[in-house]
Amino acid sequence: MTLIEMAAVIVVTGIIGLGMTLGTRGVLLHYQSDSVRQDLRQYGNSVMREIVQELNVAQKIEVDGLNGFSRIKLYRFYNGLTPDVVISCHQRDGIQVNYDAPAEGHLKFPSIGPYRNSGQRTVWVKDFVVTSEPDSRPGLGIFKQSYLHIELTLSMDQDVFINGQTTTEDHYFHRGAFLGHAYIMKKLSNDASTIS
Repeated sequence: MTLIEMAAVIVVTGIIGLGMTLGTRGVLLHYQSDSVRQDLRQYGNSVMREIVQELNVAQKIEVDGLNGFSRIKLYRFYNGLTPDVVISCHQRDGIQVNYDAPAEGHLKFPSIGPYRNSGQRTVWVKDFVVTSEPDSRPGLGIFKQSYLHIELTLSMDQDVFINGQTTTEDHYFHRGAFLGHAYIMKKLSNDASTIS
């Protein structure tokens, strides 16, 4: 084996090794992003399910704002003065029920975890909006107010750059909830006020 043949083997082996390294790096990068995406999807679906469960047992609901996001105050009884449950949102902490993580503190926002530190990927809440159905006919006002649209948008900043900018992707979750208990209590209180 001559020196030229040996050099050629080393160069070809180096090129193959470099190609395998770059290919493996790309696969790992996609795997890491998919892992964080899966955590976001699981969190979004779980937290929306928790919110709808809380809404279904409330007799009175008020929606206002806090920290630039919607806030929901739930009353177990229609004549209650202070809310029994407060659902709020923070950009870095996610949805909170009574200022703690939902499901008795077990459903934490996935901002901490594998592939999310040292500038790899940042996860945050972009938007949390709660609106009632708009009134289209006067006779359906109470019914329409008892139907809420809950929209949650979670965002993920990646360490992938396009034209020198970090890429961001949004994950959108929407639930519609008919507030049966609240509708019945509003209807009963309106009927009682018209009788007296």
